[in-house]
Amino acid sequence: MFRSFVLIFILLFPQIALAGARVKSINFVGLQSVPESSVRSRISTQEGSEYSSKIIQSDIKKLYESGLFSDVSVKKRNASGGIDLSFQLIEKRSIGKLTFKGNKKLKAKELKAALKVTELELLDMARVAETKAAIRKLYEEKGYYLVDINTEIEPFDADNNQVELIFQIKENNKVKVRRIQFIGNKAFSDSKLRKKLRSKEKGTFSFLSSSGKLDHDKLMADLQLLRFYYLDNGYLRVKVGDPTISLTRDKEAIYISIPVHEGEQFKVNSVELAGDILTTPQELSEDLSLKVGETYRKSQEMEDVNKLKAVYGDQAYAFANIIPYIEADDDSKEAKVVYYIQKGPKIMIDKVIIKGNDVTRDKVIRRELKLVENSFFSQSDLELSKLRLYQLGYFEEVNLSIPRGSKENTVDLVVEVKEKNTGTFSIGAGFSTLESFIFTATVQKENFFGRGWSGGIQANLSKLRQDIVVSMSDRYFLDTKWFFGVTFQRFQSQLNSDFDQNRFGGSVSFGRELFDFFNLRVGYQIDDVEVTNFSSQVPQFFQKNASGLTSALFGTVIYDRRDNRISTKKGFYTSGTVEWSSDYMGATNEYVKMTYDTRVFIPLPLNFVLKGRGMVGYIESTESDPVGLFNRFFLGGINTLRGYDLNSVGPELNVPQTAVGGDSSFTYGGNKMMLFNAELEIPIYAPAGIVAVAFFDAGNSFAEHQNYSFNGIKMNYGTGFRWQSPFGPLRFEWGFPINREPGRSGVVFNFTIGQSF
Repeated sequence: MFRSFVLIFILLFPQIALAGARVKSINFVGLQSVPESSVRSRISTQEGSEYSSKIIQSDIKKLYESGLFSDVSVKKRNASGGIDLSFQLIEKRSIGKLTFKGNKKLKAKELKAALKVTELELLDMARVAETKAAIRKLYEEKGYYLVDINTEIEPFDADNNQVELIFQIKENNKVKVRRIQFIGNKAFSDSKLRKKLRSKEKGTFSFLSSSGKLDHDKLMADLQLLRFYYLDNGYLRVKVGDPTISLTRDKEAIYISIPVHEGEQFKVNSVELAGDILTTPQELSEDLSLKVGETYRKSQEMEDVNKLKAVYGDQAYAFANIIPYIEADDDSKEAKVVYYIQKGPKIMIDKVIIKGNDVTRDKVIRRELKLVENSFFSQSDLELSKLRLYQLGYFEEVNLSIPRGSKENTVDLVVEVKEKNTGTFSIGAGFSTLESFIFTATVQKENFFGRGWSGGIQANLSKLRQDIVVSMSDRYFLDTKWFFGVTFQRFQSQLNSDFDQNRFGGSVSFGRELFDFFNLRVGYQIDDVEVTNFSSQVPQFFQKNASGLTSALFGTVIYDRRDNRISTKKGFYTSGTVEWSSDYMGATNEYVKMTYDTRVFIPLPLNFVLKGRGMVGYIESTESDPVGLFNRFFLGGINTLRGYDLNSVGPELNVPQTAVGGDSSFTYGGNKMMLFNAELEIPIYAPAGIVAVAFFDAGNSFAEHQNYSFNGIKMNYGTGFRWQSPFGPLRFEWGFPINREPGRSGVVFNFTIGQSF
């Protein structure tokens, strides 16, 4: 009877019956690649420990969480002196090999970039699913929205429990966006709304662009562009819903439908300012873009916020918060706009930190900054500092930021620059239609030793010309605000068919920036000129005083708002120069000369640049003899009128060719000149600095007895290309004269090494 009771008790309450029993042995069944020691270290149950079903359950959980096993169970067996435990384990398989099959449009290398699993790691089906989704996205970015991706698992290395994971891909046909349509739009047509989107329908030239391609991220951004467009036209209640994307029956195209609830158009009935007003609401609101009575426009509201931030920023409130509130009246269809201003504390500059200048010295950057340590912050000065640094031409990128400083109500000014190569060393040869072969050598540097010095040596040698120029300048001479420059030139030329010219001389100049971008420079120039080998075409009175010494004082005013002095894309430049050569300074060539030069640079879409230039010149002899030939204005050539030969445009004289008759024309140049150039630069291959150019030139020079006039002005048009080569900037241009005169070339090819205006 007692034995029966004990047996029933053990069968009904085994956990109680086993209480106090000891674990005699632990075995692990199914281990292949996982070391037994690694498994033992993860469980709490050990030989000799007291048996506990709770601890066993905890051990099973730990082994599952290790990620090493797909199945874990425990068998126990009563044994003499205790309990034998057997952990039944099924290891997770590892990936011995990854394979792609069926992929033709995307290479395996591209697909591997999307993998969330790698070889030799455990097979995790969740990560396999993530990989399939990533591969699908890659295909969708290429326009393959019908791709099927399946996985197959094949044995690979049974000894190491490794498998081959195969991604079986069926790419199917590529599909394009056939139609984008809108539902609920009344104010604007579908075609007008489609123009506001970056997502485009498939067109005739879709193969040249991304049109017809569905990009989900781009489509989501398009919804915001649509909403902004409606808000910018006064539709304050507009709602743009989620798009519906459907596949055509032939599964070759998709349709996108975008629901729009426009609401009514609102006008502005008042614009008010509230909060921290610096002066008066009337004064602050004078320059605001939103106007009472006009349609509300979101872009104008954003302009107003930026304008107010700039006003407060210039008063040292760097973190002023401008919050626009709009109260719309649905009955009157009018909106009240209130700009609530929280000015915050005044901010000072704590430290100026300069980064990225491996070559350029800190002082070269600091002297262009309008913000310095312990000065009050100014938004205008921040923007001006950035412009001045870009204008140097030493940097590809300039970034200014104002993180919080170490003291309360201060910021650090962090100036981060990316330097570019500002030096040129080149030896090369070229061909000119006039000079035949040209040998050129140039050493030019815009930032010598990182000190901001500019200078170089340039030599151009041909059978008709030997031109050597040495120059050096410093915009902050001896660390002052004074400019200093010096040049030397040796010039011998037979380019003019009527005379030869030899010149030797140089100049020295000083100057100073009087205020931002406005410079005044004065200097002295000396040139010893010898003109020889006159042809019979040159009248005697021009030969008489052709040679001599020029000793002149000059003064120049410059206003330079170009974004970059070396590679200009935006801004303008204007200068005026007066030059006086007199016998008081030992000159034999006496004259007064005035020139005016203005240039404008307009950035256009697609990185096109429109350039314009206007020049006017006047020179008058202060003695009885006419202005010398070498000082007169001649036009024609690559730097003036590109449809005319060098120095071929100007006043002319008919000179007898022989004693018995037959006249020929002699161009003797004018004492007055005007010139206009227009260019459109079109980038071809930006990394190599190759651009195409289309141009139009007009100009003429006038003799002493003539006035400035547009009558008979010479004009040409043309095209060409330019290359910022390792040998320096190369220009290849073809000019075509308009209303070509008899005896003139119908096309003039120009080649030179050097920048345009």
